[in-house]
Amino acid sequence: MVQKYLSYISHARLHSSDDELEALPTKQVLLWGGLLLLLTLLATVSYYLYRPYAELTADTPGYLRFAQQLRTTGNPINVFRLPTYPLFLLVISFFTGPDNLFAVSIVQGLLFILAVLEFYLLAILLFRHSWIAFCISVLVGTNVILISYSKVLMTEGLALWLLITSLLLAVSSMRTGNVRRLKWLAVCLALLFFTRPEWASFPVLLFAYLLWARYRRGNVRPWLSGIVRAVAVLYVLLGIYICCNFFINHYFGLTYVENMNLIGKVMQYQMQNEVPSGYEHIRRIIDSNVTYSHLTPYQLVAKYPELGQNNARPLGDFARAIIWRHPFEFVGKTIPLLFESLTSYYPVSTLPAPSVAPQPAWIEQIVASLFSFHRALYAGNVLFPYCSIIWLGLLCWPRTRKRLSVQGMGLIVMTAWFALVLTTLGGYFLSDYMRVHIVFDALIILTVWGAILYVPSIFFELLIAQIPDRMNIQGAPQR
Repeated sequence: MVQKYLSYISHARLHSSDDELEALPTKQVLLWGGLLLLLTLLATVSYYLYRPYAELTADTPGYLRFAQQLRTTGNPINVFRLPTYPLFLLVISFFTGPDNLFAVSIVQGLLFILAVLEFYLLAILLFRHSWIAFCISVLVGTNVILISYSKVLMTEGLALWLLITSLLLAVSSMRTGNVRRLKWLAVCLALLFFTRPEWASFPVLLFAYLLWARYRRGNVRPWLSGIVRAVAVLYVLLGIYICCNFFINHYFGLTYVENMNLIGKVMQYQMQNEVPSGYEHIRRIIDSNVTYSHLTPYQLVAKYPELGQNNARPLGDFARAIIWRHPFEFVGKTIPLLFESLTSYYPVSTLPAPSVAPQPAWIEQIVASLFSFHRALYAGNVLFPYCSIIWLGLLCWPRTRKRLSVQGMGLIVMTAWFALVLTTLGGYFLSDYMRVHIVFDALIILTVWGAILYVPSIFFELLIAQIPDRMNIQGAPQR
Protein backbone atom coordinates (compact mmCIF):
# COMPACT_ATOMS: atom_id res chain seq x y z
CA MET A 1 0.00 0.00 0.00
CA VAL A 2 2.76 2.44 0.96
CA GLN A 3 4.75 1.42 -2.10
CA LYS A 4 1.82 2.19 -4.43
CA TYR A 5 1.25 5.55 -2.75
CA LEU A 6 4.90 6.56 -3.08
CA SER A 7 4.92 5.45 -6.73
CA TYR A 8 1.87 7.58 -7.42
CA ILE A 9 3.33 10.63 -5.64
CA SER A 10 6.67 10.36 -7.40
CA HIS A 11 5.05 9.96 -10.82
CA ALA A 12 2.70 12.91 -10.25
CA ARG A 13 5.42 15.21 -8.98
CA LEU A 14 7.90 14.34 -11.70
CA HIS A 15 5.57 14.53 -14.68
CA SER A 16 2.49 16.64 -14.05
CA SER A 17 4.20 20.02 -13.69
CA ASP A 18 6.56 19.77 -16.65
CA ASP A 19 5.23 17.38 -19.27
CA GLU A 20 1.76 18.92 -19.31
CA LEU A 21 0.44 22.35 -18.46
CA GLU A 22 -1.33 21.43 -15.25
CA ALA A 23 -4.02 23.86 -14.19
CA LEU A 24 -3.40 25.56 -10.88
CA PRO A 25 -6.29 26.15 -8.48
CA THR A 26 -7.78 29.42 -9.70
CA LYS A 27 -8.87 30.50 -6.23
CA GLN A 28 -5.34 30.21 -4.88
CA VAL A 29 -3.88 32.15 -7.80
CA LEU A 30 -6.46 34.91 -7.42
CA LEU A 31 -6.15 35.00 -3.63
CA TRP A 32 -2.39 35.39 -3.63
CA GLY A 33 -2.58 37.71 -6.63
CA GLY A 34 -5.14 39.94 -4.93
CA LEU A 35 -3.00 40.16 -1.80
CA LEU A 36 0.04 40.99 -3.94
CA LEU A 37 -1.90 43.73 -5.73
CA LEU A 38 -3.02 45.20 -2.41
CA LEU A 39 0.50 45.29 -0.96
CA THR A 40 1.98 46.67 -4.19
CA LEU A 41 -0.64 49.42 -4.29
CA LEU A 42 0.07 50.27 -0.65
CA ALA A 43 3.82 50.56 -1.24
CA THR A 44 3.47 52.50 -4.51
CA VAL A 45 0.83 54.93 -3.26
CA SER A 46 2.79 55.50 -0.05
CA TYR A 47 5.89 56.44 -1.99
CA TYR A 48 3.95 58.72 -4.33
CA LEU A 49 2.38 60.44 -1.33
CA TYR A 50 5.84 60.72 0.19
CA ARG A 51 7.17 62.46 -2.95
CA PRO A 52 4.06 63.96 -4.64
CA TYR A 53 5.75 65.62 -7.60
CA ALA A 54 7.45 64.80 -10.88
CA GLU A 55 11.08 63.84 -10.33
CA LEU A 56 13.57 64.77 -13.05
CA THR A 57 17.22 63.95 -13.66
CA ALA A 58 19.90 65.61 -15.74
CA ASP A 59 18.93 63.27 -18.61
CA THR A 60 15.20 64.07 -18.56
CA PRO A 61 15.40 67.29 -20.66
CA GLY A 62 16.89 65.32 -23.56
CA TYR A 63 13.83 63.07 -23.67
CA LEU A 64 11.48 66.03 -23.34
CA ARG A 65 13.18 67.76 -26.28
CA PHE A 66 12.86 64.59 -28.34
CA ALA A 67 9.15 64.39 -27.46
CA GLN A 68 8.81 68.00 -28.62
CA GLN A 69 10.59 67.03 -31.85
CA LEU A 70 8.07 64.25 -32.41
CA ARG A 71 5.20 66.64 -31.70
CA THR A 72 6.37 69.37 -34.09
CA THR A 73 8.11 67.47 -36.91
CA GLY A 74 7.09 63.82 -36.57
CA ASN A 75 10.75 62.85 -37.05
CA PRO A 76 11.46 59.70 -34.94
CA ILE A 77 15.24 59.84 -35.49
CA ASN A 78 17.43 61.46 -32.87
CA VAL A 79 21.18 61.11 -32.48
CA PHE A 80 21.09 61.51 -28.69
CA ARG A 81 18.05 59.55 -27.47
CA LEU A 82 16.04 56.57 -28.69
CA PRO A 83 12.37 57.03 -29.65
CA THR A 84 10.29 54.70 -27.44
CA TYR A 85 10.32 56.77 -24.25
CA PRO A 86 9.79 60.14 -26.01
CA LEU A 87 6.86 58.54 -27.86
CA PHE A 88 5.56 57.34 -24.49
CA LEU A 89 5.79 60.94 -23.20
CA LEU A 90 4.04 62.23 -26.30
CA VAL A 91 1.12 59.81 -26.00
CA ILE A 92 0.53 60.76 -22.36
CA SER A 93 0.76 64.48 -23.20
CA PHE A 94 -2.11 64.08 -25.69
CA PHE A 95 -4.40 63.25 -22.76
CA THR A 96 -2.92 65.33 -19.94
CA GLY A 97 -1.16 68.23 -21.67
CA PRO A 98 2.56 68.68 -22.40
CA ASP A 99 3.35 70.35 -19.08
CA ASN A 100 1.75 67.80 -16.74
CA LEU A 101 4.87 65.79 -15.97
CA PHE A 102 3.46 64.35 -12.76
CA ALA A 103 0.84 62.57 -14.89
CA VAL A 104 3.72 60.81 -16.66
CA SER A 105 5.10 59.79 -13.28
CA ILE A 106 1.70 58.38 -12.27
CA VAL A 107 1.45 56.35 -15.48
CA GLN A 108 4.91 54.96 -14.80
CA GLY A 109 3.70 53.95 -11.35
CA LEU A 110 0.78 52.11 -12.94
CA LEU A 111 3.21 50.38 -15.30
CA PHE A 112 5.23 49.26 -12.30
CA ILE A 113 2.13 47.72 -10.72
CA LEU A 114 1.33 45.98 -14.02
CA ALA A 115 4.91 44.72 -14.22
CA VAL A 116 4.61 43.22 -10.73
CA LEU A 117 1.42 41.36 -11.67
CA GLU A 118 3.09 40.06 -14.83
CA PHE A 119 6.09 39.04 -12.74
CA TYR A 120 3.70 37.07 -10.50
CA LEU A 121 2.30 35.25 -13.54
CA LEU A 122 5.85 34.58 -14.74
CA ALA A 123 6.77 33.07 -11.37
CA ILE A 124 3.64 30.88 -11.45
CA LEU A 125 4.57 29.58 -14.90
CA LEU A 126 8.07 28.82 -13.67
CA PHE A 127 7.38 27.28 -10.26
CA ARG A 128 3.73 26.10 -10.47
CA HIS A 129 3.13 27.12 -6.84
CA SER A 130 1.16 30.29 -6.22
CA TRP A 131 2.57 30.75 -2.71
CA ILE A 132 6.15 30.70 -4.00
CA ALA A 133 5.18 33.11 -6.77
CA PHE A 134 3.63 35.42 -4.18
CA CYS A 135 6.60 35.31 -1.79
CA ILE A 136 9.01 36.28 -4.56
CA SER A 137 6.70 38.79 -6.23
CA VAL A 138 5.99 40.68 -3.02
CA LEU A 139 9.73 41.35 -2.74
CA VAL A 140 9.41 43.16 -6.06
CA GLY A 141 6.01 44.78 -5.52
CA THR A 142 6.90 46.41 -2.20
CA ASN A 143 10.43 47.29 -3.28
CA VAL A 144 10.59 51.07 -2.84
CA ILE A 145 14.05 51.09 -4.41
CA LEU A 146 12.50 49.87 -7.67
CA ILE A 147 9.53 52.19 -7.19
CA SER A 148 11.77 55.22 -6.61
CA TYR A 149 13.69 54.64 -9.84
CA SER A 150 10.54 53.74 -11.79
CA LYS A 151 8.85 56.98 -10.70
CA VAL A 152 11.58 59.24 -12.12
CA LEU A 153 11.04 60.56 -15.65
CA MET A 154 13.59 58.23 -17.18
CA THR A 155 13.57 55.05 -19.25
CA GLU A 156 14.17 52.51 -16.49
CA GLY A 157 10.54 52.07 -15.39
CA LEU A 158 9.29 51.56 -18.95
CA ALA A 159 12.17 49.21 -19.77
CA LEU A 160 11.45 47.17 -16.62
CA TRP A 161 7.87 46.57 -17.75
CA LEU A 162 8.90 45.76 -21.34
CA LEU A 163 11.52 43.24 -20.19
CA ILE A 164 9.17 41.41 -17.82
CA THR A 165 6.44 41.36 -20.49
CA SER A 166 8.92 39.93 -23.00
CA LEU A 167 10.02 37.18 -20.63
CA LEU A 168 6.43 36.36 -19.69
CA LEU A 169 5.62 35.89 -23.38
CA ALA A 170 8.78 33.84 -23.92
CA VAL A 171 8.22 31.47 -20.98
CA SER A 172 4.53 31.17 -21.83
CA SER A 173 5.48 30.21 -25.38
CA MET A 174 7.92 27.61 -24.05
CA ARG A 175 5.19 26.01 -21.92
CA THR A 176 2.33 26.09 -24.42
CA GLY A 177 4.20 25.84 -27.72
CA ASN A 178 2.14 28.77 -29.04
CA VAL A 179 4.13 30.13 -32.00
CA ARG A 180 1.74 33.06 -32.50
CA ARG A 181 3.00 34.70 -29.33
CA LEU A 182 6.36 35.21 -31.03
CA LYS A 183 4.84 38.17 -32.90
CA TRP A 184 3.96 39.95 -29.67
CA LEU A 185 7.34 39.01 -28.25
CA ALA A 186 9.02 40.65 -31.23
CA VAL A 187 6.97 43.83 -30.71
CA CYS A 188 8.02 44.03 -27.05
CA LEU A 189 11.66 43.41 -27.92
CA ALA A 190 11.60 46.16 -30.55
CA LEU A 191 10.15 48.62 -28.05
CA LEU A 192 12.74 47.48 -25.50
CA PHE A 193 15.85 48.03 -27.61
CA PHE A 194 14.47 51.34 -28.88
CA THR A 195 14.20 52.28 -25.19
CA ARG A 196 17.59 51.08 -23.93
CA PRO A 197 20.28 50.47 -26.61
CA GLU A 198 22.11 47.76 -24.64
CA TRP A 199 19.21 45.39 -25.42
CA ALA A 200 19.73 45.59 -29.20
CA SER A 201 21.54 42.25 -29.36
CA PHE A 202 19.24 40.50 -26.88
CA PRO A 203 16.69 39.16 -29.43
CA VAL A 204 19.35 36.92 -31.01
CA LEU A 205 20.20 35.39 -27.64
CA LEU A 206 16.56 35.04 -26.57
CA PHE A 207 15.31 33.44 -29.77
CA ALA A 208 18.33 31.12 -29.94
CA TYR A 209 17.50 29.90 -26.43
CA LEU A 210 13.82 29.42 -27.32
CA LEU A 211 14.83 27.46 -30.41
CA TRP A 212 17.16 25.26 -28.36
CA ALA A 213 14.46 24.63 -25.74
CA ARG A 214 11.95 23.71 -28.44
CA TYR A 215 14.47 21.44 -30.13
CA ARG A 216 14.76 19.51 -26.88
CA ARG A 217 11.00 18.86 -27.02
CA GLY A 218 10.71 18.19 -30.78
CA ASN A 219 8.56 19.75 -33.55
CA VAL A 220 10.98 22.62 -34.05
CA ARG A 221 10.09 23.49 -37.67
CA PRO A 222 7.15 25.90 -36.99
CA TRP A 223 9.26 27.64 -34.38
CA LEU A 224 12.23 27.95 -36.69
CA SER A 225 10.28 29.74 -39.39
CA GLY A 226 8.54 32.02 -36.87
CA ILE A 227 11.80 32.92 -35.13
CA VAL A 228 13.62 33.61 -38.39
CA ARG A 229 10.84 35.97 -39.49
CA ALA A 230 10.81 37.75 -36.12
CA VAL A 231 14.59 38.21 -36.03
CA ALA A 232 14.65 39.39 -39.64
CA VAL A 233 11.96 42.01 -39.03
CA LEU A 234 13.63 43.24 -35.84
CA TYR A 235 17.05 43.74 -37.37
CA VAL A 236 15.78 45.16 -40.63
CA LEU A 237 13.96 47.73 -38.50
CA LEU A 238 17.12 48.35 -36.48
CA GLY A 239 19.20 48.69 -39.65
CA ILE A 240 16.75 51.17 -41.15
CA TYR A 241 16.95 53.31 -38.01
CA ILE A 242 20.76 53.26 -38.03
CA CYS A 243 20.88 54.18 -41.73
CA CYS A 244 18.41 57.03 -41.20
CA ASN A 245 20.52 58.24 -38.28
CA PHE A 246 23.56 58.23 -40.55
CA PHE A 247 21.91 60.18 -43.38
CA ILE A 248 20.16 62.68 -41.08
CA ASN A 249 22.65 63.11 -38.24
CA HIS A 250 25.85 61.67 -39.76
CA TYR A 251 26.22 59.07 -37.03
CA PHE A 252 26.33 55.37 -37.91
CA GLY A 253 24.80 53.87 -34.80
CA LEU A 254 21.87 54.18 -32.43
CA THR A 255 22.99 57.15 -30.31
CA TYR A 256 26.26 58.98 -29.81
CA VAL A 257 25.93 58.23 -26.11
CA GLU A 258 27.94 55.14 -27.11
CA ASN A 259 30.98 57.39 -27.67
CA MET A 260 30.48 59.07 -24.31
CA ASN A 261 30.21 55.73 -22.53
CA LEU A 262 33.38 54.43 -24.17
CA ILE A 263 35.47 57.42 -23.13
CA GLY A 264 33.91 57.17 -19.68
CA LYS A 265 35.15 53.57 -19.41
CA VAL A 266 38.66 54.56 -20.50
CA MET A 267 38.76 57.27 -17.85
CA GLN A 268 37.30 54.94 -15.22
CA TYR A 269 40.02 52.33 -15.91
CA GLN A 270 42.72 55.02 -16.34
CA MET A 271 43.81 53.57 -19.69
CA GLN A 272 44.18 56.94 -21.45
CA ASN A 273 47.99 56.67 -21.72
CA GLU A 274 47.80 53.41 -23.68
CA VAL A 275 46.55 55.09 -26.85
CA PRO A 276 48.61 54.72 -30.07
CA SER A 277 50.30 57.67 -31.73
CA GLY A 278 48.11 60.27 -33.38
CA TYR A 279 45.94 61.09 -30.35
CA GLU A 280 48.45 63.09 -28.28
CA HIS A 281 46.26 66.20 -27.95
CA ILE A 282 43.26 64.23 -26.67
CA ARG A 283 45.50 62.07 -24.46
CA ARG A 284 46.85 65.14 -22.65
CA ILE A 285 43.34 66.48 -22.04
CA ILE A 286 42.02 63.13 -20.80
CA ASP A 287 45.06 62.48 -18.63
CA SER A 288 44.79 65.91 -17.00
CA ASN A 289 41.11 65.31 -16.38
CA VAL A 290 41.69 61.87 -14.82
CA THR A 291 44.49 63.23 -12.63
CA TYR A 292 43.09 66.59 -11.56
CA SER A 293 39.67 67.68 -12.85
CA HIS A 294 37.57 64.49 -12.62
CA LEU A 295 34.96 65.81 -15.05
CA THR A 296 32.32 63.54 -16.54
CA PRO A 297 32.46 62.97 -20.31
CA TYR A 298 29.62 65.47 -20.81
CA GLN A 299 31.34 68.09 -18.66
CA LEU A 300 34.54 67.44 -20.57
CA VAL A 301 32.82 68.10 -23.89
CA ALA A 302 31.33 71.31 -22.50
CA LYS A 303 34.81 72.48 -21.50
CA TYR A 304 36.52 71.33 -24.73
CA PRO A 305 33.92 71.70 -27.52
CA GLU A 306 36.30 70.31 -30.15
CA LEU A 307 36.02 66.90 -28.48
CA GLY A 308 32.27 66.90 -29.07
CA GLN A 309 32.46 67.54 -32.80
CA ASN A 310 30.78 65.05 -35.15
CA ASN A 311 28.74 63.50 -32.34
CA ALA A 312 31.80 63.13 -30.07
CA ARG A 313 33.60 61.08 -32.70
CA PRO A 314 37.11 62.20 -31.56
CA LEU A 315 36.41 60.76 -28.11
CA GLY A 316 34.86 57.60 -29.51
CA ASP A 317 37.79 56.95 -31.86
CA PHE A 318 40.24 57.63 -29.03
CA ALA A 319 38.51 55.14 -26.72
CA ARG A 320 38.12 52.44 -29.38
CA ALA A 321 41.80 52.72 -30.33
CA ILE A 322 42.70 51.88 -26.73
CA ILE A 323 40.13 49.15 -26.15
CA TRP A 324 40.85 47.29 -29.40
CA ARG A 325 44.57 47.21 -28.58
CA HIS A 326 44.16 46.20 -24.95
CA PRO A 327 41.05 43.97 -24.82
CA PHE A 328 42.31 41.64 -22.08
CA GLU A 329 43.18 44.52 -19.77
CA PHE A 330 39.77 46.06 -20.43
CA VAL A 331 37.95 42.81 -19.69
CA GLY A 332 40.15 42.12 -16.68
CA LYS A 333 39.22 45.46 -15.13
CA THR A 334 35.54 44.88 -15.92
CA ILE A 335 35.14 41.47 -14.25
CA PRO A 336 35.52 42.69 -10.63
CA LEU A 337 32.91 45.38 -11.33
CA LEU A 338 30.40 42.71 -12.33
CA PHE A 339 30.27 41.54 -8.73
CA GLU A 340 30.87 44.89 -7.04
CA SER A 341 27.99 46.47 -8.94
CA LEU A 342 25.55 43.82 -7.70
CA THR A 343 25.48 45.27 -4.19
CA SER A 344 26.55 48.89 -4.72
CA TYR A 345 23.54 50.88 -3.56
CA TYR A 346 22.91 54.52 -4.47
CA PRO A 347 19.60 56.33 -3.86
CA VAL A 348 17.94 57.82 -6.90
CA SER A 349 19.57 61.11 -7.91
CA THR A 350 17.19 63.81 -9.11
CA LEU A 351 17.15 67.52 -9.76
CA PRO A 352 16.19 69.74 -6.78
CA ALA A 353 12.61 69.04 -5.72
CA PRO A 354 9.93 71.73 -5.45
CA SER A 355 8.83 72.77 -2.00
CA VAL A 356 5.91 70.67 -0.78
CA ALA A 357 3.94 70.47 2.44
CA PRO A 358 5.26 68.08 5.10
CA GLN A 359 3.85 64.58 4.74
CA PRO A 360 2.01 62.70 7.51
CA ALA A 361 4.29 60.82 9.85
CA TRP A 362 2.73 57.45 9.02
CA ILE A 363 3.68 57.79 5.35
CA GLU A 364 7.27 58.57 6.22
CA GLN A 365 7.33 55.61 8.60
CA ILE A 366 6.01 53.21 5.95
CA VAL A 367 8.51 54.41 3.34
CA ALA A 368 11.41 54.39 5.79
CA SER A 369 10.58 50.86 6.94
CA LEU A 370 10.33 49.60 3.38
CA PHE A 371 13.59 51.29 2.44
CA SER A 372 15.33 49.70 5.42
CA PHE A 373 14.04 46.23 4.55
CA HIS A 374 14.78 46.41 0.85
CA ARG A 375 18.18 47.96 1.43
CA ALA A 376 19.05 44.81 3.38
CA LEU A 377 17.44 42.70 0.65
CA TYR A 378 19.58 44.47 -1.97
CA ALA A 379 22.69 43.25 -0.16
CA GLY A 380 21.41 39.73 -0.84
CA ASN A 381 22.27 40.22 -4.51
CA VAL A 382 25.68 38.90 -3.53
CA LEU A 383 24.08 35.43 -3.74
CA PHE A 384 23.19 35.87 -7.41
CA PRO A 385 26.33 34.26 -8.90
CA TYR A 386 26.02 31.22 -6.63
CA CYS A 387 22.30 30.78 -7.31
CA SER A 388 23.02 31.14 -11.03
CA ILE A 389 25.43 28.21 -10.78
CA ILE A 390 22.70 26.15 -9.10
CA TRP A 391 20.21 26.84 -11.90
CA LEU A 392 22.76 26.25 -14.66
CA GLY A 393 23.80 23.03 -12.94
CA LEU A 394 20.19 21.85 -12.95
CA LEU A 395 19.96 22.83 -16.62
CA CYS A 396 22.96 20.60 -17.41
CA TRP A 397 22.00 17.68 -15.14
CA PRO A 398 20.23 14.94 -17.18
CA ARG A 399 17.71 14.26 -14.41
CA THR A 400 16.41 17.85 -14.32
CA ARG A 401 17.28 19.54 -17.61
CA LYS A 402 14.00 18.51 -19.28
CA ARG A 403 11.91 20.29 -16.67
CA LEU A 404 10.27 23.40 -18.08
CA SER A 405 10.79 25.16 -14.76
CA VAL A 406 14.54 24.60 -15.06
CA GLN A 407 14.61 25.59 -18.72
CA GLY A 408 12.60 28.71 -17.97
CA MET A 409 14.93 29.68 -15.14
CA GLY A 410 17.84 29.08 -17.49
CA LEU A 411 16.37 31.82 -19.67
CA ILE A 412 15.97 34.13 -16.65
CA VAL A 413 19.56 33.57 -15.52
CA MET A 414 20.90 34.05 -19.04
CA THR A 415 18.96 37.31 -19.40
CA ALA A 416 20.18 38.66 -16.07
CA TRP A 417 23.82 37.87 -16.86
CA PHE A 418 23.48 39.35 -20.34
CA ALA A 419 22.17 42.59 -18.86
CA LEU A 420 24.73 42.61 -16.05
CA VAL A 421 27.66 42.24 -18.45
CA LEU A 422 26.38 44.78 -21.00
CA THR A 423 25.53 47.43 -18.42
CA THR A 424 28.86 46.97 -16.65
CA LEU A 425 30.67 47.39 -19.95
CA GLY A 426 28.64 50.52 -20.71
CA GLY A 427 28.49 52.35 -17.38
CA TYR A 428 31.38 54.20 -15.78
CA PHE A 429 30.04 55.18 -12.33
CA LEU A 430 28.77 52.81 -9.65
CA SER A 431 25.70 55.03 -9.41
CA ASP A 432 25.13 54.37 -13.13
CA TYR A 433 25.18 50.63 -12.50
CA MET A 434 22.61 51.01 -9.74
CA ARG A 435 20.26 52.90 -12.05
CA VAL A 436 20.47 50.59 -15.07
CA HIS A 437 20.26 47.48 -12.87
CA ILE A 438 16.73 48.56 -11.98
CA VAL A 439 15.59 47.14 -15.33
CA PHE A 440 16.62 43.58 -14.42
CA ASP A 441 16.85 43.63 -10.61
CA ALA A 442 13.60 41.67 -10.47
CA LEU A 443 15.33 38.84 -12.38
CA ILE A 444 18.13 38.78 -9.82
CA ILE A 445 15.52 38.50 -7.05
CA LEU A 446 13.79 35.71 -8.99
CA THR A 447 17.07 33.82 -9.42
CA VAL A 448 18.08 34.07 -5.78
CA TRP A 449 14.75 33.45 -4.08
CA GLY A 450 13.64 30.89 -6.64
CA ALA A 451 16.73 28.88 -5.74
CA ILE A 452 15.98 29.25 -2.02
CA LEU A 453 12.26 28.43 -2.15
CA TYR A 454 11.87 26.09 -5.12
CA VAL A 455 15.09 24.15 -5.71
CA PRO A 456 14.79 22.14 -2.44
CA SER A 457 11.45 20.81 -3.69
CA ILE A 458 13.15 19.52 -6.85
CA PHE A 459 15.59 17.44 -4.82
CA PHE A 460 12.76 16.28 -2.55
CA GLU A 461 10.82 15.05 -5.59
CA LEU A 462 13.89 13.22 -6.88
CA LEU A 463 14.37 11.63 -3.47
CA ILE A 464 10.72 10.53 -3.31
CA ALA A 465 11.02 9.10 -6.82
CA GLN A 466 13.86 6.82 -5.72
CA ILE A 467 12.03 5.32 -2.73
CA PRO A 468 9.69 2.99 -4.72
CA ASP A 469 12.62 1.66 -6.75
CA ARG A 470 14.58 0.91 -3.60
CA MET A 471 11.55 -0.78 -2.06
CA ASN A 472 11.19 -2.92 -5.20
CA ILE A 473 14.80 -3.95 -4.94
CA GLN A 474 14.52 -4.75 -1.24
CA GLY A 475 11.26 -6.62 -1.76
CA ALA A 476 12.51 -8.73 -4.65
CA PRO A 477 12.72 -12.48 -3.87
CA GLN A 478 16.22 -13.71 -3.10
CA ARG A 479 17.54 -16.59 -5.16
